Amino acid sequence: MNNTLVNPQNKETVPEILPIIPTMDVVVFPNMIVPLLVLDEKIITGVNHALQESKLIFLLAAKDSHNSAEGSIGTNDLYQVGTIATIMRLIKIPEGGIKILVQGVGKGRARDIVTQDNMLRAHIDPLEVEMNDIDTLLPHIRSIKAVAEKMATSGHSFSPDFHIILSKMQDPEKIADFVLSHLSLTVEQGQQLLEVQSQEELLETIYHYLHQEIEVAEIQEKIRSNAREAMNRAQKEYYLREQLKAIKQELGEDDLEEIEQMIEKLEALPLDQDTKEEVMRQINRLERTAPDSLEATVTRNYLEWIFALPWGKETEDNLDITHAKQILDEEHHGLKDIKERILDFISVRNLKKDGYAPILCFVGPPGTGKTSLGQSIAKSLGRTYSRISLGGVKDEAEIRGHRRTYVGAMPGRFVQALRKAESSNPLIVIDELDKIGSDFRGDPSAAMLEVLDPQQNNAFYDNYLGVPFDLSKILFIATANNLDTIPGPLRDRLEVIELSGYTVAEKAHIAKKHLTNKAITDTGLDPESVSIDDEVVTDIIENFTRESGVRQLERLIRKLCSKAARLFVETKNKITFTKDNIEEYLGARPFVDDEINLKDQVGISNGLAWTSYGGDMLQIEAVLMPGNGKLMLTGQLGDVMKESAHAAVTYARCHAKEFAIDPELFKKNDLHIHVPAGAIPKDGPSAGITMLTAILSTLTQRPINSTYAMTGELNLRGDVMRIGGLKEKILAAKRNNLSHVIAPIKNKPDLRDMDDVVQGINIIWVEHADEVLQRVLEPLKQKKSKLA
Repeated sequence: MNNTLVNPQNKETVPEILPIIPTMDVVVFPNMIVPLLVLDEKIITGVNHALQESKLIFLLAAKDSHNSAEGSIGTNDLYQVGTIATIMRLIKIPEGGIKILVQGVGKGRARDIVTQDNMLRAHIDPLEVEMNDIDTLLPHIRSIKAVAEKMATSGHSFSPDFHIILSKMQDPEKIADFVLSHLSLTVEQGQQLLEVQSQEELLETIYHYLHQEIEVAEIQEKIRSNAREAMNRAQKEYYLREQLKAIKQELGEDDLEEIEQMIEKLEALPLDQDTKEEVMRQINRLERTAPDSLEATVTRNYLEWIFALPWGKETEDNLDITHAKQILDEEHHGLKDIKERILDFISVRNLKKDGYAPILCFVGPPGTGKTSLGQSIAKSLGRTYSRISLGGVKDEAEIRGHRRTYVGAMPGRFVQALRKAESSNPLIVIDELDKIGSDFRGDPSAAMLEVLDPQQNNAFYDNYLGVPFDLSKILFIATANNLDTIPGPLRDRLEVIELSGYTVAEKAHIAKKHLTNKAITDTGLDPESVSIDDEVVTDIIENFTRESGVRQLERLIRKLCSKAARLFVETKNKITFTKDNIEEYLGARPFVDDEINLKDQVGISNGLAWTSYGGDMLQIEAVLMPGNGKLMLTGQLGDVMKESAHAAVTYARCHAKEFAIDPELFKKNDLHIHVPAGAIPKDGPSAGITMLTAILSTLTQRPINSTYAMTGELNLRGDVMRIGGLKEKILAAKRNNLSHVIAPIKNKPDLRDMDDVVQGINIIWVEHADEVLQRVLEPLKQKKSKLA
């Protein structure tokens, strides 16, 4: 069976089955004459068979995805739409294979490509292009000719006579064939054009590619023009630079003087031989480089950094213990552990000048004076001071420095701090060590391992300097709010000293001695024009702030002084702040009768919690409701806290008889435990006895004594186990005016030498949950429960 192929020139009868010739990197269009090289035996067999029959073959382009890979072509690697072509000439090659010259005569679609009789064949369905009338095609023809004219005018034409020949053509098909023979198309683009079904769409697509060609040609010409200009400019600059160099030599103003000064500075620095050789190599490079070049600027900046660093420069420590103690006491109240550690360090230095320098880490809530304490220590020792904040730092180059290959490269923060300090033994405060981040640029905390290791930092390598620098003489003091976020290897290099929150008395002392005077000075007031007595300060501490440090207290005192300054400017009157008029200036007291339980109620107990900002009160609520024995936990509780609740319920069920609880109560009711402030995540085991108290109060309907706050982990045997952050928790209870705190007896050593913390509050040490329940559960009220 044969198919009829309609061709503008003739009509040819096409066999239904034709040999397949795959084409690589080219798509053959109808009326296009193309030479092809054939090496595959099956394809050669198909060509010979076609010569004996109709001389027609079917050309299918191989997909780009196959062209990039090695190996033979599979039928899945060929497009389905191809070109029916006639063989015009065949030449055999001595090395094997043949060359054929083919001309496309029409388009077709291949079906069922198979290998048959040792040749690749397929059923062919001829495809006809939809013919459009000339009026429809005329705008597209004009657009194509206009682009060709533009290409010829700008000198970007495909060939000298391309525009002339095209301008004389009127037949749309001939125009399309002529332009297609000149376009440089990818296989995918050519296949897209081959599969176009109408003349109008074909001409529109050809116009698009022609327009694209002229845009690419214009960009290439622009690039070439810029390159020529840059070359001309570079030659001009070189010529002028050589002239300038000759003029400077005649005037005696060349760069040799600068180089000689650098060499003299290098000889005066106490550097080891390897470092001197590296710096000298950079000086020689600068001497050989053109002064105005980018490389010369980079090298000059590097040498400036080298000569600006304090190589061998040290400040002499003031080892007078009395002097140091006086400064520390004057500028900071309390903080006994830290002050003693600094005095110990000074004592060691009195006996051994090159003794070990500790790497301290002050851990505590915000506003407790960690950073300012570093300044006081530097002042007491007579050392220069520098501060580095690592909060949010994610790039390792911030620690080790950038390599000089990068534009705008700089040394790391520690080298920069040394340059500012102008001493190789300053005191450097590393602020917010617990807030270092990490990302694809590296892990800064890993780079800190070398900085804070006394065995390694004597030869710290900064990527920008390219030579080692001794950091071992620096006294490092790190600060953090939370020790848990510091990686273990880094924490192992630190001598941790914990700072707890201040008591009310300590805050009052700090306010009287430091904050009030500072606020009066900062607001420009005369000390005689404003009066803030001790009662007002205590009122602010207890009823206007809830913090472990003194930052909010400082802000409120400054606010009072600002109000006094405004009154003085407006009326020239002085003001005395009292407890009665303070609300007029600071607003209502926000923490009067805080959210703690101040009334004896069933199922509500007062717990204590530790946060990175200090201690806080925690209220535990428990209720029973009809159900089938489920336990519901709400308030954004973490896994550990949920497990504590389950352990408390288990203990209550096991000891139900001791508390006269009907076992059926657990089966016929659901227990709901809630911890208010539901938007705040909570976790930890220390609320175990608090939860047990609330649960048993609910089950027995016995009220809980609201004057008690408690903390302690509970195990299944009822033992009250050790917890952390006891000092902060006791301070939280005192801030909320509670009179009793129940704590594990194993924590008793934590309060040694802390008389000021426990003053004014009764600490009750317990070993077992029974001791807690006997104290806090009030006798049963004389009414029956309806829940059983």
